[in-house]
Parts: sequence; C-alpha cells; structure tokens
Amino acid sequence: MPRLAALAAVIAALAPLLPAAQSATLELRVTDRDGKPAADVVVLVDTATPPATAAPAEGATILQLGSRFEPALTVVRAGATVRFVNHDGYDHHVRSVPSGPLGATPPARQFELRQGPAGPRRKPDSPPAVNEERFTAPGPVGLGCHLHSAMRGHIYVADTPFFGKTDDNGLVRIAGLPEGRATLRLWHADQLTEQAAVPLAVSSATVVHHASLNFTPPPRRRR
Repeated sequence: MPRLAALAAVIAALAPLLPAAQSATLELRVTDRDGKPAADVVVLVDTATPPATAAPAEGATILQLGSRFEPALTVVRAGATVRFVNHDGYDHHVRSVPSGPLGATPPARQFELRQGPAGPRRKPDSPPAVNEERFTAPGPVGLGCHLHSAMRGHIYVADTPFFGKTDDNGLVRIAGLPEGRATLRLWHADQLTEQAAVPLAVSSATVVHHASLNFTPPPRRRR
C-alpha cells in the first residue's frame, strides 16, 4: 500500500507536465462542381478517436412561416428532439417525404403531424400549433405539407457528434475535433449520387480544408 500511495503521488505531481489532449476546429469551404460556394451542405466528420465525453443531443426548432420551413435545412444529432412551430394564421401539416431530386431516398423516419394556426384565427378545437418529434435513425428526412405542396424542407440526422452545415458562402466551422485521422462526409438534398468520402488529418488547433461536390445544385427556390 505505501508503494501504491507513493506511485499515485508521483503521477499527480507529473500530471501538469504531461501534454493535454488537444482538440481542433475544422474550417471547411465547400464548392460545387463549377467552383462556386455551395450552401446548405451537410458536413459530417468521423474521427478515429472517439470524443472524450458524449454530450446529449441538442434539440432544434423549425418554423412554418410564410408557407415555408425555416430553416429549410436542419441538422441534428441522432437522439435529438425537433420542435415544429406554426407561425402562420392557417393550418399546416408536417410530414416526412423522400429526399433527392427524384425522390429516391426514403426518409430515415416516417411521421406526420397536423399543425393548427397561430394568432386570432386559432380556435379552441384546433390541433396544436406546436409539436415535437424525436429523431434517432440517422440519415435525411424530407419535409412536406399536405395542404401546401410547394413547402419543402429537410432534416438530416447525424450519426456523429461532429457535424454542421455550410452557410451562403459555403463555409462551416466544426469545433472539438480530437487529433488524429478523420473522414469527411458531405450530403446535399439535390444530389443524385453520394459524395466521395474525404480523408482528413487533424493535427493542429485549426484545420483549414476545401472540399467540392460532384455536381452543381440548382438555384435555391424561395416562395
């Protein structure tokens, strides 16, 4: 026992001198096949070293506003709860639909909700204007509305804690990456074929990288 106590004391004394586990931030720029910034690209990073702690999956909120889903693309981690809120003064539905330009990718989760109106048109017997759904199966889930066929949106359920989506400039930052080998995966709602996985080496505080889609998405349509 005295020897064990002495060893523990030595380890405690040396701990401040040992290199701490490092984490890095990925700064990624994604372009389309023509070299232009690609917005609303889901970015997933698979690391060889698992995260030190498994933080709970954070929820998200999607609005129905002006007969649109806002935001049009939401990325959450598997296990997260998504809150749907109708801000319009008329009924909506939220239902899962296939993804892809040809509707070839079935939704990772099947569901359908009826959303009542917000504001003065709301009646006591109206369906709720706010609903929640939990998403555990990874993959894309297209969103549609029975009453308004032009409404389209997407949820992507990530199977990794390291994920994000690109902004209008094709940029995304993903923090907390452990050092070591990693793999980069991309997904876009309009892709016809899967994007090739990209190997990534994480060895510094900030990793700057560029990736490109294998196609050029059509202009985003807004009502």
